[in-house]
Amino acid sequence: MTELKKEEESMQALNRFFEKYFMPFATKLNSIKGLIAIRDAFIQIFPLTFVGSIVVCINVVLLSSTGFIGQFLVKLIPNLDDFQAVLAPVGNGTINLMAVFIVFLIARNMANQYKVDGLKAGLTALASFFVLYPPKVEGMLTDSYLGANGIFVAIIAGLLVGYGFSKLTKVDKLRIKMPEQVPPEVAKSFMVAIPSAILIILTSIVSYCISLIEPAGLNALVYAALQAPIQSLGATPFTPLILILMAMILWSVGIHGTFTVSPIYLTLYASMNIANISYAAQAGTTAGSPYPYTWFALFENYGCIGGTGNTLALIVAILILSRKKGWKRDDYTKTAKIGFIPGLFCINEPIIFGLPIVLNPILVIPFILSPIVSMGLGALMISTGFVLPGTLDVGWTTPQPIKAFLSASGSWETAVSVCLVFVICVLIYLPFVAMANKQQTQQS
Repeated sequence: MTELKKEEESMQALNRFFEKYFMPFATKLNSIKGLIAIRDAFIQIFPLTFVGSIVVCINVVLLSSTGFIGQFLVKLIPNLDDFQAVLAPVGNGTINLMAVFIVFLIARNMANQYKVDGLKAGLTALASFFVLYPPKVEGMLTDSYLGANGIFVAIIAGLLVGYGFSKLTKVDKLRIKMPEQVPPEVAKSFMVAIPSAILIILTSIVSYCISLIEPAGLNALVYAALQAPIQSLGATPFTPLILILMAMILWSVGIHGTFTVSPIYLTLYASMNIANISYAAQAGTTAGSPYPYTWFALFENYGCIGGTGNTLALIVAILILSRKKGWKRDDYTKTAKIGFIPGLFCINEPIIFGLPIVLNPILVIPFILSPIVSMGLGALMISTGFVLPGTLDVGWTTPQPIKAFLSASGSWETAVSVCLVFVICVLIYLPFVAMANKQQTQQS
């Protein structure tokens, strides 16, 4: 009983530490309007990135003569590669226009938080984005910064225009008020006409001033001074490991950790993810991806097997030990059985809050340790060339190892690597589950 008391006291001390140092951080992060706007924007464009990734996956796996399945189909359809042209244009309407979508959505989200017209804010930001766009080449706009390379300027423009629009539209002197008989939509347009004009004209002045420094425009300046260095930081495998550690610590005290740190990794890796998808579309494989160690590539395949914390491994560990003599944790067994099917599709709330893992002095340790180890192993295997990076988004609810296979353009090596990592995660959880059972035995 003394040991149990010491464990409880240790956990209480740990909880107090988290509440003192991490709770304020999480609360602050979740209350910053700009980060919320960015986070929601990238969540809102998920259907587009998903479609873009699926099309790339189909072309690479099915319709390529060198693909995993295509190499067999080509014997029946000799001109199989030609069919890639059917779906290839989908990229032009999805991943290749991400910067355009992002600038609109961020500004709209900012305006919505300030309770002003989000649609008009988004349109103003979109206009400002193209005012800042690089000069025409032979009378034509380049497409160089409509996708991944233009993401950072899109974020900056969306935030500044969204904030400026929200403030200016609340200035009564800047509103053009129309008679009551004027249709509401027309009246709304006139009310924001002056704020929109001010922001677009200011953007044009800024664009001109920047052109004196960098003739190629703001996009080239930002890419050289900001985007490239940030991408270099995010390109290392250590950054995702730091982010997952932060997320797991927050999860352990009942805060949705991955959601809380999402503004960080979504902003940091947005352009890299799109660059990886574009590369796969052109190269026909994820081998040689420019950014193989993104949060997505490591977390989705190696750090989220059955949900955050690789909790499917915990379920399997419980089911294994429940068959042994002396098993006392029937509550664990029932929860594991209930959570198994959802866990296959990466839904693990029944496990996190049902066992629970949250504020559990025994299970918190492997819960934090497992994704760090698994993501580290994933990065190591990618670096050695043993597996291909899984950079294609095939949906977070896709069960492993199918997700790994598809996201790595049909790589069975990547699928096998996830299975090996899963076994290691089970081994990590096993002694702690046994410890929880021993604790129950002592209490009874």
